[in-house]
Amino acid sequence: MIPAHASPTTRLAATAVLVTVAVAASMLALTTVILPGAWVSTGLIGVALVGTSTAVVRELVERRRRTSRRGDDGSGSVLPTLAGCAVALWYVVARFGSPTGGLDVVVGPEHLGRTLERVGEAGEIIRSEVAPVPGSLPVALLAVGGTLLVHLLADALAGGLRRPAVAGAPMLALWCPPLVLTGRVQPVVFVVTVVALLLLLTLDGPVGARARRRGERLDPGVRRAERARSLVTTTTAASVTVVALLVGSASSALPGVAGGWYRAFTTTGDTIRLSEDLDILRSLTERSNSVVLTYRTDSGEDVGPLRSYTATAFDGRRWQRGADRAGRDFDAGQVLWPGGLDVPTAGTTNVTVTVGELRDDKLPLPTDPRELAVDGGWGYDEVRDEVVGDRTDPGQVYELGVHERELSPDVLRAAPAPEIDPAYTELPTTQHGDDVAALAREVAGDADNAYDQAVALQGWFRDPSVFTYATELPRGSTGDPVWDFLDHRTGYCLQFATTMVVMARSLGIPARLAVGHLPGTDVEEGTWEIRGQDSHAWPELYFEGAGWVRFEPTPAVQTGVAPTYTNPATGQDVPLPVPTGADEVPREQVPPPEREDPAATAVPRAGGVGTADAGLPGWTWVVAGVGGVLVLAGAVLLLVRRRTVIPLVDPERAWQRVVSALREGGIELPPPTTLRRAPEVIAARVESRLGAPLPEEVLEDLVALADAAEAARYARTPGPYSPSELETLADSVTDGLTPALATRS
Repeated sequence: MIPAHASPTTRLAATAVLVTVAVAASMLALTTVILPGAWVSTGLIGVALVGTSTAVVRELVERRRRTSRRGDDGSGSVLPTLAGCAVALWYVVARFGSPTGGLDVVVGPEHLGRTLERVGEAGEIIRSEVAPVPGSLPVALLAVGGTLLVHLLADALAGGLRRPAVAGAPMLALWCPPLVLTGRVQPVVFVVTVVALLLLLTLDGPVGARARRRGERLDPGVRRAERARSLVTTTTAASVTVVALLVGSASSALPGVAGGWYRAFTTTGDTIRLSEDLDILRSLTERSNSVVLTYRTDSGEDVGPLRSYTATAFDGRRWQRGADRAGRDFDAGQVLWPGGLDVPTAGTTNVTVTVGELRDDKLPLPTDPRELAVDGGWGYDEVRDEVVGDRTDPGQVYELGVHERELSPDVLRAAPAPEIDPAYTELPTTQHGDDVAALAREVAGDADNAYDQAVALQGWFRDPSVFTYATELPRGSTGDPVWDFLDHRTGYCLQFATTMVVMARSLGIPARLAVGHLPGTDVEEGTWEIRGQDSHAWPELYFEGAGWVRFEPTPAVQTGVAPTYTNPATGQDVPLPVPTGADEVPREQVPPPEREDPAATAVPRAGGVGTADAGLPGWTWVVAGVGGVLVLAGAVLLLVRRRTVIPLVDPERAWQRVVSALREGGIELPPPTTLRRAPEVIAARVESRLGAPLPEEVLEDLVALADAAEAARYARTPGPYSPSELETLADSVTDGLTPALATRS
């Protein structure tokens, strides 16, 4: 515990640290409703920056007040909070207003505009998705910005207004989402936050509390009060910790208690919805293991991936779907397929789908033509080949009649040039767009038709000696996300699918992105179970007469065998490519793009390039380290300067002068003596020694000094005396006691 009469600098630093720890722990409560990711480290860095800035400014303001001998009325200064607001605003705009998702030191109106746009996007995500949601950039902006606002409020209450008892109130804003949506806050979060707030109460000493000088002895009553205060605070903090852990463990084991009360008015946090915020710079966060769908087929075979939606517009980093579209009505026996069933089919498979924890406004469907029987207000969007409308509910059942297309290498190779919307061949303008197109031509080689070119691209991506499947992305360096992927060649389905779409379009092949789920696991004969971890993205290429055709560039370690029609030799399942040795090089392996001289290819911009999930650029850690060293150096400088500052006389210091003078004169106050009774006891001892009462003016000054010391110890606001007046009172009392102290019996 920090003693009640520790130095103001020590008390201020301890307050800042405890508030920062409590807010940081409270922010981690949000990880039950927002999947953990880079936003956590972003938030912790922001909390540390804001806490440091407010603490440094508050120390400078308080030091100036002390050295100028101005009293403190306990209201604090607004300057530290304003400084914290400025730092928080800069950090949020620099981090979330950057066009690259990195941290731009220099910010402008365009950064603020992008930040406000992402606030609007966050609102849309909150309204449309259910917890837990991915930590996308808009959601991260909401979480980190809200945390910094909470930090500023808590710091102003505890450090500025010195009201630590209510400093925890703003933190409830960070606890409410997990409490309402999931009914729980992690025990560690609860314990750390509550203990930090309890320790914060021990700093709630008298306003203007002063440091004890070397060798100075405190009144025994003060020492006993400090020891008791320390014991009570420590015992309370330990008790809260033990009780919280016991209650949390016991409640989770009681039937009907764990997570029960909140389910009456909220949706479960286990529900799943496919994200439409597709950013190829973002690493893959942890996915749910809950069952999304279960389906049964009469053929005993799976029906391939189930697609939920498609995306066409790509800006070089993110996929855009545009405005929501209303689908047309359809009958149960009608085949849902763009243009109707005008493609050859090999037969029909009947499928019964049962919804699990999926809660979405799009029905997962096979990629082949299908008939659909479903209850509710659903409509068919023929352009996107989606069924949209009501939200799915757990236990909902719908029936499908799937007409498998007769797709083969010969059919696709003979497809004529398509007549289709040019949006499906549109390419983003990027720094290395021409390089990507050149690499696509190199990979396609001598292929003279769209099918063979697509197969060449797919085989190149699926070669494990060329590309690596990983959910954590390396940091890019070129400013072009697609070219970065082609450089480091490490990623998951979104990077593979996106890059194949871009390369196919560069070859003139219409392509789009599809998002849905892999076929799932065969749990019993003819029944498959799809979980949240089976979510997947793949490219679809358009062939005249066949429609949109799925290709699978993601390595087999994640997706299994590629579609049978993508094997140009036999039309059978494409075997997994297996390297035959570390010293062998695949015959037609295309080498990775050569790196150019960084000095020649550097892209001028305000900040560094970083992935949304790879955290902050390396140089920001250097800046943070330098900032930490400067703060440490400033603290050392302040401590050195303290030795040269003449300590101000405060009520406690003035009273201790009187007590020390009495002790040296042989007059000891009994241990139970309170400040309120001390003048009476001192007057009685002096009268017994002198045989005459204390002069009236000395007794009045003694009473005034005792009242001031009592107010400093126990009152919220200090007494009305300035340091100079206190010094005058102390001089008056010690001078008046001199005759009695000189006559020792």
